[in-house]
Amino acid sequence: MAVFFLAAFAAAAAYAADLAVIVNPNNPTKAMSLGDLDKLLRGKTATWTNGHPVILVLHDPNSPPMKFVIEKVMGLSVEEGKAVLNEVSHGKSGASIVFVSSDEEIVKAVEGNSAAIGIVDVYSITGGVKVVKIDDKQPFDRGYVLRGRTQ
Repeated sequence: MAVFFLAAFAAAAAYAADLAVIVNPNNPTKAMSLGDLDKLLRGKTATWTNGHPVILVLHDPNSPPMKFVIEKVMGLSVEEGKAVLNEVSHGKSGASIVFVSSDEEIVKAVEGNSAAIGIVDVYSITGGVKVVKIDDKQPFDRGYVLRGRTQ
């Protein structure tokens, strides 16, 4: 009986998010607006300023981090966001999305590709990537948009 209540509590608990947008250190991007990040996720921006194609490396859309990003950044329901990301990942916009299962895989992919951008838990960041400011804020700054809780 206790296991049932523990499982029910865990399912109802909110996901705590401390996320960061990362790029390869050779990528000149140091900051972007929340709107720019949204355009990347929606496939509306498919190239960097140097003309190289953007490669988004993200968690599966069903994962808690991506559900948080869909709601916070894209302003969509999870189902709407999954549909948009699925469309982009199937080449409908010119942008490229690669879905992986862990922060470590995202960091490794971004470390190895100057055109890649990812969103990871801040505690997964290594020296091989660079954190991008969002709306002139770093993770843990007051008002940073990729920090919070979601259901």
